[in-house]
Amino acid sequence: MNRIRPGRTVPLFLLYLFCFAFEGYAQQSFDAKDIEAVTSAVIKKAYPACVRLWGFDTVKKVQNSAQFTGVVVTAEGHILTAAHAIAPGKIYLVNFPDGRRGLAEGKGRISSESQGRPDMGLVKIIDKGIWPYAEMGWSSSIKTNAMCVSIAYPTTLSQKLPSVRFGRISRMTDFWGFMVSTCAMEPGDSGGPLFDELGRVIALHSRIDVDEKINYEIPVDLYRKYWTALNVAEDYKELPLNKDTFGPDPQKTAIRPIAELENIERQFNKSAFYFNGSCLQISSSLDGKPQQVYGTVLSLNTKVPNPKFKTGSFLVSKSSLVGDRIFIDQGTGKTFNAIVVSRDKENDLVLLYVTSKLKTGIRLKSLADSLSIKFNDLGKFLLSTLPGQDNKIGVLGSSYFDLDKKFSSGYFGASATFINKQIVLTRIAPRSPAEAAGLMLQDVITGINGISISLPPEYGTEIMKYEPGDTISIQGLRNGVPYSLLVNLTLMPSTGNHPADHFAGGKSKRRDGFKAVFTHDSVLKPEECGGPVFDLDGKFYGINIARFSRTSCLVISPKTIYDFVLKSL
Repeated sequence: MNRIRPGRTVPLFLLYLFCFAFEGYAQQSFDAKDIEAVTSAVIKKAYPACVRLWGFDTVKKVQNSAQFTGVVVTAEGHILTAAHAIAPGKIYLVNFPDGRRGLAEGKGRISSESQGRPDMGLVKIIDKGIWPYAEMGWSSSIKTNAMCVSIAYPTTLSQKLPSVRFGRISRMTDFWGFMVSTCAMEPGDSGGPLFDELGRVIALHSRIDVDEKINYEIPVDLYRKYWTALNVAEDYKELPLNKDTFGPDPQKTAIRPIAELENIERQFNKSAFYFNGSCLQISSSLDGKPQQVYGTVLSLNTKVPNPKFKTGSFLVSKSSLVGDRIFIDQGTGKTFNAIVVSRDKENDLVLLYVTSKLKTGIRLKSLADSLSIKFNDLGKFLLSTLPGQDNKIGVLGSSYFDLDKKFSSGYFGASATFINKQIVLTRIAPRSPAEAAGLMLQDVITGINGISISLPPEYGTEIMKYEPGDTISIQGLRNGVPYSLLVNLTLMPSTGNHPADHFAGGKSKRRDGFKAVFTHDSVLKPEECGGPVFDLDGKFYGINIARFSRTSCLVISPKTIYDFVLKSL
């Protein structure tokens, strides 16, 4: 396993860790290992029934709506989701985590004109089959501070498999009749299920506030109450008069409030001791402005070919947040000058060197072992260590995946259409780099940076290679006359006023285009990236490389870090 290397204190470290894990936990009601085991059991039970859906044109065989999430609750294929995601009678394509697919029809939705509440929707699979399904629970059994687990499909991640998030019930019902949970959600998660500690559906995702900890959930008891009405393809603007009765929850007493979840990061304060020194703050000048980020200390334990690197120490961090005039804060009031050894633009990594020998670090040799993430690992607590403050706590939300560059590409601001076998500009955004450079509607684009393009995919692929601040040359024809113009790419503009785009700290500017990353749901700011991520046993999982979205931070794999460092040295 990849573990922190605390120099000569290894036996003492292991002894303290053993005492903390077994004696310390026993002295308090909060048992992290027990909660991990419960979360793992919930995921194992419920994950197969969590589905990704979108509207589907059965003639053209194409997607015709935004994606959303749902959960299958019967073997026959009844799917609970949010009313605002569906329309009665519309056809949807249902995608299961195991790769199975089926067509479904929109049934009833109940959504009044005021605030769209209570936002209940039901979809029914019309293909024959016996489908994986989750057990419906009783929202009336839930207590404040009860744990909950979300399994849903955020649109911006655009992955075939859902991501897991962990939280608690912070409010039983608000003014509008929603439950409130701290399981973060964002567009695409609408209709996604919330599970209790028994792995039963207790609510469905509806909407959010700006604060990541405020997420509004539709109580599952409402679906029980209006089950008959929801099975009719009708758009109800008021609550139906026809109501179903249902009995009490036979397992109500098994649902337990866990008061410590209200301040979960405080429960892991002691464990910060074991990771001291593995994460240090980096200060530099970036584009003429002071910039801070965190770095992960490495212990090479190997011969370094370059003699000038034999006596000091190395740190790895997020390259796009490290400029020049670099200083490392050791946390004792003492700082060290650092130099850049190498940068990996593709994975946004930077390797730094300081002449002082740091005692603590992640062993480089241990990073060479490929760290696999198994299904049973989902839901494990992960600690993002930050010097001088509490650990940030999240759960492991996915297995590894590659994330193509999309949101981090330089902004061009011109859309093209394939007309008469030519790439013709049909939209130029106001105040965009394309407009500033003098591009005009009906221009025919023939090349980018001297690379000839003739097909629409080539146009998009070539532009997305470049980052904000890059200058590219555009070759084209205007009224048949060839030209070449320079375009200075900028940051992508904000996409709108959705609360998911306005949480505190915001998203990392460089947040995609990575190889071998996974998600967790800690609440990190972009400048809090670059530091190490551990599980409760001290196993090193990689470094935080980006705050991707409201729900997701991205961790880059130890193997990717190892390959980068080895190549650099």
